[in-house]
Amino acid sequence: MDEQRFQAYVALIEQLLNCPQGQEGELLQTHSDLLDAGLLAMMGQYADWLESQGSGNAQWLRGFAARLAETIGLQQAAPQGTGAARQFLLETLQLVWDKQGNPQQIYPVWAQQQTRFNVELLAVLPSVAAQLLQGEAERRAFIASVLGEFGNLMQQFPLGIRWLNLELGVAAYEQTLQVMTREAMPVSCVKHNLRSLPPRALSRCNLTCLKSLLNALVMPASG
Repeated sequence: MDEQRFQAYVALIEQLLNCPQGQEGELLQTHSDLLDAGLLAMMGQYADWLESQGSGNAQWLRGFAARLAETIGLQQAAPQGTGAARQFLLETLQLVWDKQGNPQQIYPVWAQQQTRFNVELLAVLPSVAAQLLQGEAERRAFIASVLGEFGNLMQQFPLGIRWLNLELGVAAYEQTLQVMTREAMPVSCVKHNLRSLPPRALSRCNLTCLKSLLNALVMPASG
C-alpha cells in the first residue's frame, strides 16, 4: 500500500466520522476508488484506536465497516495477530540496533512496512518491552536505550499515520522511563543514546545481551 492511498483511507474515515448522519453514502460515492479491502482493514484499526481512547465512535465505525463490507461484497481483513506483531517489533528493534539509530538507513525500510505500524503493534509493545527489560541493570539500561531510540524515530517518522506514530513513540518512552530513572541509574547511563555513542563505545556485554535476547525471542518456538 503506497503512502498516498494510506493517508486517503484515514482522511475518508475521519470524514465519515464527522459527516452529518445520512450523508455517508454520498461521501462514499465521491470516493468510490477507495472502497476496497484496504479501507476495511484501516477502519478496523482506527476503531481499535478509538476504543483505546474511550470513544463511543469505535462501535459505530465497526458496524459501518461491516455493512460496507456486505454492500461491496468484501470481507473485512483479519488483523495480523499478536504473534506477528511481536515478531515485527522484535525485528524492528533489531534494525534500530543494527543501524545505530540512523534514520537515513531505517526510514527507507519502514517506508515499505507502513501498514505494520498499527494498533496491534501498539498493543504488544508494553509486554514485549517488559520481557526484554529483565535481568541485570547493564542489560536493562542498554535495551531501554534501544527502545528510547525507537521512540525518537517513531516520533519523527514522516510517513504512515501521524497519531499512531506518536502513540508508538510515547509507549516506547514510557517503557524506557521504567528503567532510566535518577534513582535506578547514574546520570551518565541515562545520557546514553545510540546516536551519540559510537559502536566501539558500547561494551561487548551490551551487544551480546541484546543479540541473544532478540534472537531468542525472534526464533520460532519448536513444536
